[in-house]
Amino acid sequence: MSRQTITKTVVDGLQAQESEYAVWDEKLPGFGVRVRPSGAKSFIVVYRAGTGRTAPTRRFTIAAVGKIAPDQARNQAKILLGAIAAGSDPGAEKRAKRPKRDRITFDELAQLYLDEYAKPRKSSWKNDEGYLKRARDKWKRRIASEITDDDVAELIEEIGASAPVSANRTQSILHTLFSWAKEPGRKHVPSNPVVDMRRRYQETARERVLTDEEIRKLWWGLNDPRLPASRPVALALKFVLATMVRPGQSAGALISELTGRDGGDPQYHIPKNRVKKRRDVIVPLNGIAVSIVEEVIVLESQLAVFTSWALQSMQEAPSDSQKPEGKNGPAPLTRDALAAALNGRPAKGKKPKRIGIREFLGMQHFTPHDLRRTAATIARRGGARREDVKALLDHLEGDVTATYDKYDMLAEKRAVAAILADELNKIIGPKPIEHSPEKIRADNVVLFEEKLRVAS
Repeated sequence: MSRQTITKTVVDGLQAQESEYAVWDEKLPGFGVRVRPSGAKSFIVVYRAGTGRTAPTRRFTIAAVGKIAPDQARNQAKILLGAIAAGSDPGAEKRAKRPKRDRITFDELAQLYLDEYAKPRKSSWKNDEGYLKRARDKWKRRIASEITDDDVAELIEEIGASAPVSANRTQSILHTLFSWAKEPGRKHVPSNPVVDMRRRYQETARERVLTDEEIRKLWWGLNDPRLPASRPVALALKFVLATMVRPGQSAGALISELTGRDGGDPQYHIPKNRVKKRRDVIVPLNGIAVSIVEEVIVLESQLAVFTSWALQSMQEAPSDSQKPEGKNGPAPLTRDALAAALNGRPAKGKKPKRIGIREFLGMQHFTPHDLRRTAATIARRGGARREDVKALLDHLEGDVTATYDKYDMLAEKRAVAAILADELNKIIGPKPIEHSPEKIRADNVVLFEEKLRVAS
């Protein structure tokens, strides 16, 4: 344990270690930052629940780092410590507000799991929330401790009938949820009903890589003004292919995370809350990626790179009816916006069918993540070294050495990005000639008039 003034610089510099540790504020005793081995950080207060040396010492979590600033956390800590001095016990009060363990519903348990386990530890907690939706709808008011393995099996079969991969993911999340819920200190359930359940559906490794012809067709097809998707969505798909970033990292990019766009070393700094293993990642941007960014950033007030505003023109500000509610300007695209645009939507009730990008372009099935795999394959084919491509993909080594080797391989990643741009430019080529019905008719008229002139 150490003591120093807790500032944003200090907090940002704290690194995960093999065991949990805390750094305490030298100006406000009892206020500190806890760092877990996973890299998760949170502002905490330590206090005695009662008077005298025999009173138990307790920790109270104020908020996760990133949710509030250090100064805000310090102000909240002062308020809490003042209340504690007057006889309050914030930890006991928080526990008193929780549902009774033996009567907690599954919906309440799922929300506790998301708030207390998934959000502080997993950058992909939104995935957990999505996979739990079917279970929460089905078991909403069921007492969590009364859910059996047969109940889980029935749910997994229902999901697997149309989405076997989602069924497997749901099963995994439920296993984690019930394991967490039965741990000492919680014991919301007596046992884990998923513990002895094998996966019912086989999954094959994803190997889809777009051909050069498909890449060219997609690239220019995304420029079609009739495309059934907004321009930001189309450009976010191109950005995945040009950078190898994950689809969610493309969709959620903020302008403040881009540096050097006007200089010679443009970069995308992805914050740890959108990266697996919770660490900052730097992605060099090649010329294609920079041109995509320059096209999509059209407003001075714009915070997100690829916005959720459905702009009719990339040179016009959206109307009030297009703006999302709130004061923070255009929101970034959601994690699933790119997949939804590719897939389209079947007709349901009064909602008509919405054609997807793949169907519009007449292409075989592929996902946004397949574009990332395609980009890596193109770079390797162009001569990039495998270990350098692996670095740009942000694929971590799993051995002990990786824990100590913190070299960011930025120069190597920059070389891969350049090779990828060269290869993409060769594949994409010049803009193809448009063969719209109107143009064909106009060409035929010109050809007929020329034949008539020669004949006369």
